[in-house]
Amino acid sequence: MNESVNHYFTDNSSLMKNRRDIAFRFLGVEYTVVSDDGVFSKDGLDIGTEALLKVLVEQNLHGNVADLGCGIGVIGLLLSKYFDLSMSGFDVNSRSVDLANINYERHNVNGKNYVKDGIDGQFDFIITNPPIRVGKEKMYSLFDEAYESLIIGGKIYFVIRKSHGAKSLEKKIMSLFGNFELLKKDKGFQIYSAEKFDKA
Repeated sequence: MNESVNHYFTDNSSLMKNRRDIAFRFLGVEYTVVSDDGVFSKDGLDIGTEALLKVLVEQNLHGNVADLGCGIGVIGLLLSKYFDLSMSGFDVNSRSVDLANINYERHNVNGKNYVKDGIDGQFDFIITNPPIRVGKEKMYSLFDEAYESLIIGGKIYFVIRKSHGAKSLEKKIMSLFGNFELLKKDKGFQIYSAEKFDKA
């Protein structure tokens, strides 16, 4: 689960396909998705994503929701089991996006995933388990894009390990949003939200 995220910026489309069904449990329910080599958390539900999802299912999500760094689509898939949403996933890894769209179709998710280094559109909520190992500058640029892509009153939810720079990211989020809330601490992970207010 502590995989390198080099694939976040790597085109793995030339890798030999090794697609297979994998199963995982979330809050006592088993789900099956299609996975492959060369994608994030290829063998199951990443523990950081799971910690984030446990908080998200207790929120009041609705409308247009973006999954920034969607991987194989697990966040959109699970949130759609709990809420009536229109999901949009974004990931630079084309292999991940292909799988995410297969998994969306398999689980009747209202949405689509796109190959993009960043985010495109306007959203009520943005969800991300950010790619820490790409470096602070690149990761922070993703949060800049997320801020611009939120409607006024929209919220971002994200997870980060305390040991991977949570305090530094708090400062970045405060500079962008002017606010943040630490929602939960879970096994070394910290789950946050921030709301976009009209600065006019």
